[in-house]
Amino acid sequence: MERCPSCRARCDGAETCRRCGMELTGLISVEQAAESLTLRAAARLAAGDAVAARQTLTQGLGLYRSPLARLLLGFSEQLMEAERKDPSGVERLPVKNQDA
Repeated sequence: MERCPSCRARCDGAETCRRCGMELTGLISVEQAAESLTLRAAARLAAGDAVAARQTLTQGLGLYRSPLARLLLGFSEQLMEAERKDPSGVERLPVKNQDA
């Protein structure tokens, strides 16, 4: 989180805003959960599973609309469309399972 959603002061990583005193821990936790879902979706995309990546990205975007997650969602939708047109044309890459 770069700025406090209440007063727009720059955040310094503290649990409360230095200017207005707003409690930020819950918001930081939600943002971290969304980032985790985005990373999980990126791993699924790398493995060639655009459908699972899209589902994971949709969950993450419900928590926090990051530019990276929106970009990956568009990419996953393009992969799904390409696979619909030519199911044999999408190559799956070997990737270690990062969900565990």
